[in-house]
Amino acid sequence: MQQIEGQRDLIRGYLVEERLNIEQLSVHLSIPQDSDSLSMSHIKRREGDILFIDFHIFSETPIVFPETIIDIHFPFISMHSCWTPCLHGHPKSIRNKGIPEWWPYYDSQISQVAPVGCFYSQTGENRLGFAFSDARESVKVHAGAYEEDRVGRIRMRLFSEPSAPRTCYGGRLRLDIRSIPYYEAIESMAHWYEEVLGNDQMPVPDSALEPVYSTWYSFHQNLEQQEIEDQCRLSSEMGCRTIILDDGWQTEDNNRGYRFCGDWQVALSRFPDMEGHVARVQAMGMKYMLWLSVPFIGQGCKIWNEFKDNLLFYSEQNQTGTLDPRYPKVREYLINTYCRVVEDYGLDGLKLDFIDEFNMASAQGRALEPDQDRDTESLPEAVDALMMAVRKALTTIRPDIMIEFRQRYIGPMIRKYGNMFRVHDCPNDSIMNRMSIMDLRLFSGNTAVHSDMFIWSPEDSIESASLHFINTLFSVPQISPDIKELSETHRQMIRHWLGFWRANRALLLKGKLRAVYPEMQYPVIESQLGSQKIITVHARMVVDIFSTEEQTIILVNGAMEKSLVVKSAIAVVVKAQTVDCLGRIIKKEQLSLNKGLNEIPVPESGYLSLTRY
Repeated sequence: MQQIEGQRDLIRGYLVEERLNIEQLSVHLSIPQDSDSLSMSHIKRREGDILFIDFHIFSETPIVFPETIIDIHFPFISMHSCWTPCLHGHPKSIRNKGIPEWWPYYDSQISQVAPVGCFYSQTGENRLGFAFSDARESVKVHAGAYEEDRVGRIRMRLFSEPSAPRTCYGGRLRLDIRSIPYYEAIESMAHWYEEVLGNDQMPVPDSALEPVYSTWYSFHQNLEQQEIEDQCRLSSEMGCRTIILDDGWQTEDNNRGYRFCGDWQVALSRFPDMEGHVARVQAMGMKYMLWLSVPFIGQGCKIWNEFKDNLLFYSEQNQTGTLDPRYPKVREYLINTYCRVVEDYGLDGLKLDFIDEFNMASAQGRALEPDQDRDTESLPEAVDALMMAVRKALTTIRPDIMIEFRQRYIGPMIRKYGNMFRVHDCPNDSIMNRMSIMDLRLFSGNTAVHSDMFIWSPEDSIESASLHFINTLFSVPQISPDIKELSETHRQMIRHWLGFWRANRALLLKGKLRAVYPEMQYPVIESQLGSQKIITVHARMVVDIFSTEEQTIILVNGAMEKSLVVKSAIAVVVKAQTVDCLGRIIKKEQLSLNKGLNEIPVPESGYLSLTRY
């Protein structure tokens, strides 16, 4: 390990250059030229092919720091795509995992994504993984092509949004050019953040790894107590072990708005016996989770007048305000509310929504001025205080409580506050579900990753509908159909796939994960645990098998083809079992596979199990 100390002095611009192996990375740290009251120090060190640059900015008196820029220039050498935790780029030329022009950006902060990315080659090799330690405050991240100099450029802008006065700030830049698979580079960034944040991730209970029935897509706000119990009975018989009761339980309004959010009292016309209702569902063998919107307070709620002066901003169109957690009374109310509903109704978890609305970029009016009734002017500090207090209070009531957050409010900080990350809304798009699941799996450590709750048309074929299950196998599945509308064949399909998932859960969730071509929405994904391997195939591609010490391989046909093409590393004789999407065994046979290419019949949305003798 190499360590070099930089000088601390007044600066106008600040330059650090470091040559790493075959590539030269030029790193430029700069503050505005008229910032004479600021000084900066830095330390750069190297661990193999990972470069770290630690820097600190100082002021003798508390001030609002001016925008500070980290610029990284590098040559494009075998760089063909760029993985980021969210879509970014200009709409006119955007593509999944693309390399856009450098100037579009995405905003990382405490309540959304993280300042990370990975430039990688066509063969999936990491070329430059980048991460910045501050996952709490706003960091505007640019990553792409800088055409003027014919190079790649990463720019991170700090303090570009209103922030609290301070005297110092420190950050660490991590640049990884190891020649390793891109997915290992991303996973290593996730582990690095765990260390940076003190390994304080919220523990994941076993119940967070059970299939979920969600009410949202089939019922939206049209909820009724007996209907929900009917759906729970049916879904529990098919393999679901948790229900998430979504928006609608707290209001008689069905207009999909948030005007009546804030009181968080049960609408008795919908749930006349909420406590008994929850108990009856739990007696079916299901855990019970409840949806709440964290920041919203609507003008139609009873407590509006009490909190109308404690808002970050107000939407006239929605007649809804976003609470400002910098006020202690706001945090106290939210914490007490969550504890109340969990205790009063015997809940097993909460789905906490819209935490990304805590954003100074949207602040208006009084929220932009100091207020002595706040105990901090830092919004990230207040959000952290709120969510850690929520975690502490709820785990005191129920140590194994489940707390779900939704993409895009995911990332290193959010892993401290919740133990379930769900894919963003994509109700009928199984391919988007697959892509987003893999993005989350690579960067979320051991936090439980859940699919978006999916639905399909009752008229669809079972082979087509099965793609929703196949594309979400490497997550905890959430489903949201009106089960009463489904035919017995579709119900059998659900029972089969949830049973298949449960039988292979450890392999799917705990194995060594590998996925190729993220720029193509991860068309081949595999996981290996010991001598077992499962591979899902989502396009007509050649799949490598028996390249390691696997004894049994399950090949899942998610390509809607009638056969799969495999490339075996060895000539081998195997026991083969072919199963269709209803779980019916189609064929058992002995197969002799040649070294090299083999084409094997597999039914659409079925799977093939190969076991070596």
